[in-house]
Amino acid sequence: MDRWNTFFNAPYCTEYDEDILETLKECESRRMNVHFISPQLEHRRSSVQLILNVCKQQSYRRATVHLAIYLLDVFMSNHTIAVGRLKLVALTCLYLACKIEENDSSVPSPTRLNGFLANVYRPADFIALEVAILCFFDWHITIPTASTFLDIFAMHSFVQQDWDAVSPPCNGCDSMALLVQHINETSSTILEATLQHLKLSIVKPSLLAAGCIAAARCLTPRVSVWSDRLTSATGYEYSQIHEVCQMLLFEAMPQSPRSSRSSLSSSTPKRSTSDAGYLSEWWESENEDENGTISSCVSSNSSSSSSSSSQDSSDTQSCSGSAGSTYRTTCLRSELVLSDTGESVPKKRKMADTEK
Repeated sequence: MDRWNTFFNAPYCTEYDEDILETLKECESRRMNVHFISPQLEHRRSSVQLILNVCKQQSYRRATVHLAIYLLDVFMSNHTIAVGRLKLVALTCLYLACKIEENDSSVPSPTRLNGFLANVYRPADFIALEVAILCFFDWHITIPTASTFLDIFAMHSFVQQDWDAVSPPCNGCDSMALLVQHINETSSTILEATLQHLKLSIVKPSLLAAGCIAAARCLTPRVSVWSDRLTSATGYEYSQIHEVCQMLLFEAMPQSPRSSRSSLSSSTPKRSTSDAGYLSEWWESENEDENGTISSCVSSNSSSSSSSSSQDSSDTQSCSGSAGSTYRTTCLRSELVLSDTGESVPKKRKMADTEK
């Protein structure tokens, strides 16, 4: 925790942080997009779970997990893969991610990878598929993920100005270091929960990471959801991350304990996240089952690009209590609402409760 003391009074952790973030966002803009057109979409959950299980068993880094799943999503979106080869593809993507993110001594051999699958394949199969995946990505797989951005944004998740505004200490945290740890651990947990949600895989990594910080702060009593410091550090106003924050709180983490603050809502009609222009690509289907699996897939593997115009929202957001298993549209009378920057401001709202 000593490292946090370095950043309390500094706008950035180093003099190069602005340049680093700018470069990462430039690389992010050149990422290949994930599309909802894979014929094997219904098997994505099990493939992702395989990667998660192996990474947990081998204690791989969070960045390795996210890069492996991104490579898997993009490769699946552009290829028709036999069901019996999906596990091979998943672990080959993990193999490549390990080469990028892990120390050399931690990179598993093809024989070791094959052992995770009960030696169903040959080590040569992993090598051949590795080359095929690299050629598909044009050998450019050093790609920033949401984990990359969260590592940077976490350094600004809670600073001295935030601590000065919290009185008395909340959530059982009697020191700033403990509160920083709590917020960063919560944001990390939220980010991990996004891996099994396909529609969150199309959100820009930097936006998703910023949304995780906002969601973690929203779940922390008496801490504003957003701040000027976070706007400066992430490059996002709260109005830009509001929709993503809602998705994280009510879809990625539906069972998470809610803070006493009200749930994020807006006094004006919401635009969809894609309409706001913050998604890489959005491919919609008509039906989606309970597990979040898209049932109507496009059989063609061709890629098409779409762009959305972006407009700033001047909504006033409020935070609310429980979300339960069934969604309720509730506007609670509250003395506290959130401005576009996530700051708490006094305002009264009328009671209106409608159950779907």
